[in-house]
Amino acid sequence: MAETDQTARTAEEGVKQPGLRFLEAAVYIMGGVLVLMLLALLGGLAWKLTHKAPAAVPTLQSLDIAIPQGASVAGVTLDGERMAVHVLNGGGDHEIIIVDTRKGAVVSRVRLKPGASLGQ
Repeated sequence: MAETDQTARTAEEGVKQPGLRFLEAAVYIMGGVLVLMLLALLGGLAWKLTHKAPAAVPTLQSLDIAIPQGASVAGVTLDGERMAVHVLNGGGDHEIIIVDTRKGAVVSRVRLKPGASLGQ
């Protein structure tokens, strides 16, 4: 009986079933499509890296900040997109003007008066 089982197995291994031929062809086709898609992805990445869009030229903006007559600018500090302008008024008062440089607009004005108590 052992001999008949071995001959039956060898006979079955040599003969392919019709459904398996279709599956084998499908696996080869899908493998080929997968390789082609990988090559297309790498080609697209190479194209994007070599054909970069030119950087946009920033437009120049001008902003007029109104300060009192007789006042002078004591200092300017820039932090990210915000700029603080320290203004000395003629009467000895200090004012800080905060400007959003991206929008080109005054965000707030802070007036500092000498001699004011700090909550005591």
